[in-house]
Amino acid sequence: MLIWLVDDAPSNHRSTAATIAGLPAFSFEGFLDGDEAVTTFAHRVAHDVTRLPRVILMDFYLGDTRGDEVTERIRAIHTPLTPIIIGHSSVASGSRQIVASGGDLIVRKVTAMDGTNPDLRVYLDSLLRIAGA
Repeated sequence: MLIWLVDDAPSNHRSTAATIAGLPAFSFEGFLDGDEAVTTFAHRVAHDVTRLPRVILMDFYLGDTRGDEVTERIRAIHTPLTPIIIGHSSVASGSRQIVASGGDLIVRKVTAMDGTNPDLRVYLDSLLRIAGA
């Protein structure tokens, strides 16, 4: 299952990658720029839906673009597989705005001493249980 992170901070990409590394059922792809994520999503919808993410972790503050705007743009693209979009901002109000703009839920962005995000790990474990994997 492909997980995307849209976040302009490389440290958050490292934490997400470290969290997913321990879960072989998941693969990870990161975007530092919201516009690039939207363009890639649209391209894959048109050319290779097998490479669409199942889950998108969306930061709120993305430089010139905000995560709520990126969420709206992704939701506007018709696709046979609608990804779960997770508000994943270090600012709670940013995550809530992502949900208000078409996101599905919120997972806190925290990094433990081992470099992983324990809240993300709990969420991904629950996805595996739901999927029966």
